Amino acid sequence: MEHIKKLNLMMCLVCMSGYGFAQSDKSLDGGQVNVVQDYKPTLSDAIKININPTIVDSTPPTPEIKYSNINKGFSPEFKVDPIKPAKMKGEPLQKLDNNYARAGFGNYNTSLIEAHVGSGRSKKMNYAFSGKHFSSAGTIDKHGYAGFAQNMLHAGASFFIPDHVLNVKGQYHNSSIHYYGYDRDTNDVRPVFSKSENRQVYDLIDFNASLLQNTKNDEALYHEFNVGFYNYHDKLKNQENSFNMVAAIGKPIGKEIYGGRILFNYYGNQSSPDSSQGAILTFNPFVKTSGNKWHARLGINVAVETDEGKTHFLPDISGKYNIVEGILSVYADIKGYTYRNSYRKLSEENPFILPFINFRSTTVKIDASGGLRGNIDQHLYFNLNASYKIIDSMALYVNKNFMQDNWQNAFTVIYENINIGRFYGEIGYVTENKITVATWGAFNQYTMDKQLKPWQLPILEGGVKASYNLGDKIIAGIDVFYMGTRYARIMKTERISPQTYIFKAAERKLKDYVDASLNFEYRYTKSLAGFIRLNNLASTPYNIWNNYPSQRFNGMLGINVSF
Repeated sequence: MEHIKKLNLMMCLVCMSGYGFAQSDKSLDGGQVNVVQDYKPTLSDAIKININPTIVDSTPPTPEIKYSNINKGFSPEFKVDPIKPAKMKGEPLQKLDNNYARAGFGNYNTSLIEAHVGSGRSKKMNYAFSGKHFSSAGTIDKHGYAGFAQNMLHAGASFFIPDHVLNVKGQYHNSSIHYYGYDRDTNDVRPVFSKSENRQVYDLIDFNASLLQNTKNDEALYHEFNVGFYNYHDKLKNQENSFNMVAAIGKPIGKEIYGGRILFNYYGNQSSPDSSQGAILTFNPFVKTSGNKWHARLGINVAVETDEGKTHFLPDISGKYNIVEGILSVYADIKGYTYRNSYRKLSEENPFILPFINFRSTTVKIDASGGLRGNIDQHLYFNLNASYKIIDSMALYVNKNFMQDNWQNAFTVIYENINIGRFYGEIGYVTENKITVATWGAFNQYTMDKQLKPWQLPILEGGVKASYNLGDKIIAGIDVFYMGTRYARIMKTERISPQTYIFKAAERKLKDYVDASLNFEYRYTKSLAGFIRLNNLASTPYNIWNNYPSQRFNGMLGINVSF
């Protein structure tokens, strides 16, 4: 231990002597060391190095994350600059030929002149005027002079006012016929026919106005109104005045449409022996509804006859269901209605009628029909229908007996209760602007109340109609009509004693017939065309009415001009 102390002292002296030499380099002056106490050496504790191994975990701890909602709204301000709508240049409207004229001439001294003048397109109004003359001066073999004439003038205008269309029109018709028929069974010698004595002339003056809604608004009240008046008179100063009115409204509520109509028809007849008047007032409330494939109408017709004091409650039901949209559908209707057998209606159906008629109303209690219609492909279509009618007081045309009319060339009207069953079928083929062919047929079955037969009504009917368009240059068509067997009532005398005879009704069979017609049109330009019409190609003298045979083969040649 003592040895260590000496060693330490020697090291301190060496260090101090080194320091003194160092100082002597800077200053030549000597230094002095004063020892104030004895040197006491000490030994500091040694630093120990820990050599034991340790484990350090390098995986960081999983932090605990807490979420909180920021309750602060954000309103983005997104502004879109408006884009001007694209403008399409409209195609020019096709020019319309608003005016046309037609003229033709044929055998039996037949002549045709017709003209039409129109105003063309307008957003405010349009108007039209037309006139027609059609006449024939032929004589039917073994009968009298069968000339006839038809003259017509029409004028009308439509005014387009806000949300409505106002239509006003008037017409004048003048037609004349000759009673050229006679009963060959009761007349051994053909009677002498005088043109003036056997001529009948009918004149019609008719005015009509209507106000129609032309806007579609699903929530608006739909409405329309129609009013009309006509005067109809003949050569013998028999006349008929008629006034009619129709008002209709409808309102959509949900998927249904609720509405109703009021119809009023007044007739006043003034004939040589007597005069009569009557009116029919009909109320027709209804509701319409529809679905994806169907639509239906449910209503009722309440018809009041003022002259006979009768009220009829008649159905107004219809519906349609599309089995395959645009391809196949079924439909059904059950309706009832009442109409007046007016002088105008009867004489337009049979111009050889006498004016001294008991005018009555006909009520169709049930007019039920149903059928199937559809398209086999895009060109071929069909329609099958069956119907049944129950009719009270249907008008039938019969010849007057020879004691009242020796020639039996005039008709009167009798009324009969009839049930009519009818089966109808139609099939057609259509190609756009080229070929059209359609054929149809009907079978009628009648059940009479008192009469032996349904006088002048056919049992079978049918027809074929076809047209062909060759490059819009040549157009040809054919029309074939078949009328089946009909029956006419005749009166036979039966002798019950040497001085007493009675009249007894009997039937006369009118043969069936076929009437075929051809027509050709050649369009030299779009504005000029020529036409040919050939009628009754078989030249058959069939009866239009009992004792009234038709003209045989007849034709007409003419031109059409449009501008």
